[in-house]
Amino acid sequence: MSSAKQRRALRTKTGCLTCKPRRKKCDEALPICGLCSLSRRSCQWPSSADVVDRRYASHPQSRHSASSPSSQKCPESPKNHGSEMEVVRSKWPHAVALKICFRSESAAHQGLSRDLELTISRHFIEKYYGLLLLPNCHPAFYDGWITEIQYLMLQHKSLHFSVLANGASHLHFIDASNQMQELALTYYSNALRNLSDLLAKSSRLENHNGLLMSVMLLYLHGCMGRGTYTDIPNHVNAATRILTLRLFDRPLSIRRPFDRLAVESVLYQIFLVSTGLWSEDIPLDYEFDSQFWLQAEKLLDHSSLFPGRSRAINSPVLGVPVSLFRLALLLKQQYHNLTGPDREISGQLKNEIGEWEMLVMCDRDPECPSTSEMPNRKSRFYRDGNYLYILVVSLLLQQLVPNVHNNKPPRPASSDCWQITKALEILQYHTNDDEWKLCFIGNWPIYTLGFFVGTREGIELVRREIETRWRLTKFSQLARFGNDLEHTWARRGFADDAQGAMLKYSI
Repeated sequence: MSSAKQRRALRTKTGCLTCKPRRKKCDEALPICGLCSLSRRSCQWPSSADVVDRRYASHPQSRHSASSPSSQKCPESPKNHGSEMEVVRSKWPHAVALKICFRSESAAHQGLSRDLELTISRHFIEKYYGLLLLPNCHPAFYDGWITEIQYLMLQHKSLHFSVLANGASHLHFIDASNQMQELALTYYSNALRNLSDLLAKSSRLENHNGLLMSVMLLYLHGCMGRGTYTDIPNHVNAATRILTLRLFDRPLSIRRPFDRLAVESVLYQIFLVSTGLWSEDIPLDYEFDSQFWLQAEKLLDHSSLFPGRSRAINSPVLGVPVSLFRLALLLKQQYHNLTGPDREISGQLKNEIGEWEMLVMCDRDPECPSTSEMPNRKSRFYRDGNYLYILVVSLLLQQLVPNVHNNKPPRPASSDCWQITKALEILQYHTNDDEWKLCFIGNWPIYTLGFFVGTREGIELVRREIETRWRLTKFSQLARFGNDLEHTWARRGFADDAQGAMLKYSI
């Protein structure tokens, strides 16, 4: 009997499908084995059917199915059949559950945890990660960051749990699973605890990529996930301090793709947290660090990792000139200035915005693509994204009245004004283009445009755009945008249109 137990307990030695044909000894570390991490190979794993020990498997084709001791030890009784694995299958249909013999609660928990972590990390890599960067950026940004995430998450628990928190949160929205949301918050708490330990033990934090990546994924969880939105300012402040030490206390230059990606990501998050929602009474407690922004803007303007190439190639997150984001930020501040907009600042903004308006009115591309780049349909995403930002800041400037306190959402503009006409033309052009809607470059300007449109046709066009973006990405940022617009449209007399719309953005 002792011998039989030992035989049944043997650990399968399949290893990953990358090491096995190369006849390399695999340490079977998940989600990426040690050899694949060091050689930066794609680590592929067998399916659950491939790792079943068929010598003792209790399945219909097994010659041991009738008399195998293992089948007596672990019967497929109704009690077991409705146990933890059935919960996994019913609650998370995107998860691939392994067959586990539940000899004890501890074994079941360990098996489920391993399986879920593997499934969630794969979802992060294969589904979620691709939504975080712009589509035409250089492969050095896209491939470099995900490769380093996979390598460093094996060494740093804080990054490991940050990845799992984002992946689980995204699966929660896809599968509408409360259990997955609870798991995401558990991972998030574990990431914070391990991050605190890392801060206490590490020196020269500015050179610690694992630490910076953890912080970035934590604020992304707040922005795109659920339940940690109010934590974003703390994570953004931490990221700005790390980048200040890393890049601003020395000659301004960027030499590594990840550094550029990190700066752009932090700037974009500063923009989102500073602008917030137009209708919110109590914005997030975040003080805009103008000094960091100006230094970062100067750094990006003077650093091109791929000289002679377009902004689309060089910009993994922003895709729009930093100065346009700055103009939108300044206008939002003036819009909510308790003493009314400053006449001098408004005059300066008018001159700068006028130059941008000329590009749109003349139908010129804000940046001529490099002759060495092959044009593709996604190139238009960047031009139209730039146009939408220009049109929105132009409309915001028009509604600024000196010495008048607004502190309300933007008002509907005339339906025949050139900005509204051009913006709706852009949305109409991309009506059936899901790839455009997967590209987050248009999220904020389309949301803001929704406050300026005043016709049922215009509202319906913006509504479909936001709804489809939410359906395709499941980012809670879009749900917040959609809910804010629906409440505003209802107050303006479009209640019939808004009926039941908020249910689509259930977060």
